[in-house]
Amino acid sequence: MPSFTYSLTGILGLSFLLSACMVGPDYQKPKTILPAVWISAPSNPNQDHLAIEQSWWKNFHDPVLNRLIMKATANNLDIKIAEERIAQARASQSAATAALFPTGEIMANALRQSNQIGFPSSAPSTLTGALKKPFNIFKTGFDASWELDLFGGHRREAESAKAELEASALSRDDLVISLLAEVASTYIEIRQYQAQLKFAQETVEADIKTTTITQQRVDLGETAGVDVSIMESQQQRDQAQIPYISNLLSQAEYRMDVLLGEKPGATHALVNPIKALPVMDQKILLTTPASVIAQRPDIRIAERKLASATDQEGVATAKFFPDISLVGFIGLFNTNAGNLLNVSSKSWSMGANVLWPILSFGSLSANLSGAEARQQEALTKYQKTIISALSDVESSLTAYTEQEKYSQSVEKATAADQHVYNIAVKRYEEGLTSYLEVLEVERKLYSSQNQLTLAKAQTTRTLIGVYKSLGGGWKIAETLK
Repeated sequence: MPSFTYSLTGILGLSFLLSACMVGPDYQKPKTILPAVWISAPSNPNQDHLAIEQSWWKNFHDPVLNRLIMKATANNLDIKIAEERIAQARASQSAATAALFPTGEIMANALRQSNQIGFPSSAPSTLTGALKKPFNIFKTGFDASWELDLFGGHRREAESAKAELEASALSRDDLVISLLAEVASTYIEIRQYQAQLKFAQETVEADIKTTTITQQRVDLGETAGVDVSIMESQQQRDQAQIPYISNLLSQAEYRMDVLLGEKPGATHALVNPIKALPVMDQKILLTTPASVIAQRPDIRIAERKLASATDQEGVATAKFFPDISLVGFIGLFNTNAGNLLNVSSKSWSMGANVLWPILSFGSLSANLSGAEARQQEALTKYQKTIISALSDVESSLTAYTEQEKYSQSVEKATAADQHVYNIAVKRYEEGLTSYLEVLEVERKLYSSQNQLTLAKAQTTRTLIGVYKSLGGGWKIAETLK
């Protein structure tokens, strides 16, 4: 066996011995000290559950909302965009992994050249003679090469690409969480505007009746004409609320169309006929801060980005070391096209290349410094994401707790107004008061009911915000992949 073959075999053996060598830092997930409980948790919360209820919207027991959720997760265009980004990241990972293995290609070329050294026969005595005697080279066969990853640069690149792929998948989960919350919140908004529109129409009807009765009293001389003007002015103000709320309702429906990935107008048919605001039938089941941190996609994305940046440090470090490649060829080689397919044209070659950028220390050092800075940036972003997540949960819990208290107060006030209205109706039926007094009490009751609708809708939206901040709903993405 030729000595070159022994040398090549030695290099190949050395590549296997060094296959486990990877320069650069090995990634380890940072340890984070987290609080044991939530500061803003409602009184007597149940924190024994390991995970938040993922299908929280089903607790509203609203078939329309369930249908909207499923349509959005199936058709939302932002999710489809996120899925294409996952496909791009998967392709990048495959390309990075493929760099670890040999490559080969079938080649064929024909070359006509002239030079004194490359002549197959006797060399001419002068350069002019060489130029007068060009020759042909015909070559076809299989070329192969393998860049040995002795210092782990390609493996670090593959690890980084894998982390980026995982981050892309988690970005989709994060998008799903936001989408579910946005669909539910917009649906609550639609039901709120529908209820408000109903109250506005009923208020105008009461205004018309009040104005009519007041006009009759003026005609009988029982009251001044200015009372009619006052009632007509009130009626116009209440009438103006109808187109205003109708516009808000239409805008909410159009926003829902976008969330569903549908053309404008699709939502209108889905949310009619009008129904009452949905109410959740159970209290929040809180999970611990550690569980939230473990399941929120945005934190997991930041962690995967940190892993990728750490691997890129290894890629930059590996560039300081030599690149060793094995190359080989087997095929046909001849200077005569007619003899290319003869047995005598059989040819092979094998060898090795070593490239070591010994004079590029400055640029390589700058490249490594940049990679280290990006790793530190990713670490800081990871830490910031955790703090932001904890703050997000605390903020949403506070908003829900305080809004629920407000809603309960408004509910008591509305119940009192309802009681006053019932008394007024009874007094009217007994002939103790006029119908005008009943209408005035009724208008006040409509106002209270409208305020209660707003309070309940806002309470529900803050509850949805709690589930969003806890990371609820992301596992639905697993069933759709």
